[in-house]
Amino acid sequence: GFFLCCQCTYTAEEHEAVHRALRQKLGPEYISTRMAGGGQKVCYVEGHRVIGLANEMFGYNGWSHSISQQNVDFIDIINGKFYVGVSAFIKVQLKDGAFHEDVGYGVSEGLRSKALSLEKARKEAVTDGMKRALKCFGNALGNCILNKEYLIAINKIPKQPPPPLDPAQTKRSEGEPLVEKARYASLVREEKLGSAVGPGRTPLEPRVLNHNHNYSEVHTPNAAGPADRKRDHIDSGPVMDSVNDGESSHTDPKQLRKLRQQQLQQKFRKEMETRIPQQKPDQAKSEHTEVTIGRVARGGEG
Repeated sequence: GFFLCCQCTYTAEEHEAVHRALRQKLGPEYISTRMAGGGQKVCYVEGHRVIGLANEMFGYNGWSHSISQQNVDFIDIINGKFYVGVSAFIKVQLKDGAFHEDVGYGVSEGLRSKALSLEKARKEAVTDGMKRALKCFGNALGNCILNKEYLIAINKIPKQPPPPLDPAQTKRSEGEPLVEKARYASLVREEKLGSAVGPGRTPLEPRVLNHNHNYSEVHTPNAAGPADRKRDHIDSGPVMDSVNDGESSHTDPKQLRKLRQQQLQQKFRKEMETRIPQQKPDQAKSEHTEVTIGRVARGGEG
């Protein structure tokens, strides 16, 4: 999941709400049955229902699942028919970093196509592993069906008929006006906020970042003396500050290029001054000017 590198903690209110929701046992409308070996009836929750429940509990962008490992355990051919078994280890992680990992198994028996047998077994293994990992978060995600007393009780409760499908609630054409409107409104708010903080706040262009390719060279140990390292740090300071500040310090590309030109000119003057030791007063003045420019650049970025 994209959010794993930037984990978000739950607020106390959200944590309590999710906790309460997960403790609920599923009603009969969520339970499906199938016949298993020996004429026994097995209760389970369908994969699409579990995904829908997880989206309700955690939010569509509040959880993710990944395949840690998947193995084809066996492929047998009997009378031209394929029998395949696949295991998969699935990890489900929430936006706050909490996760569960479990094993799922998929089987395909009796198909004459090797490809279709492997496809069925692999997909089934992933779905089964995801369901088993999600049930570890609570009753509402399927953990309740492991309780035999609950199954006896739930089978006595009649299911409510599903509501009729409303054609007006189905997607019939391209585009999502409400989503597009909300996205546009958020962009307008960001623009207004950016203009209030500082004019001309636009995302950094890639070529501006490329101009600072020597940043790592400045901070790597080398044979240069302390004075040289200090000079390079001062020269690269304002631009790197704007880069390191991330989204909160977008600067106009024209201003960055102009600032970079000024820094290159100052660096050239510094090199010339080091060759002419008698110009130390000017050198001190130049250093003061560079520091002042750096402060102004940072202040403008806000």
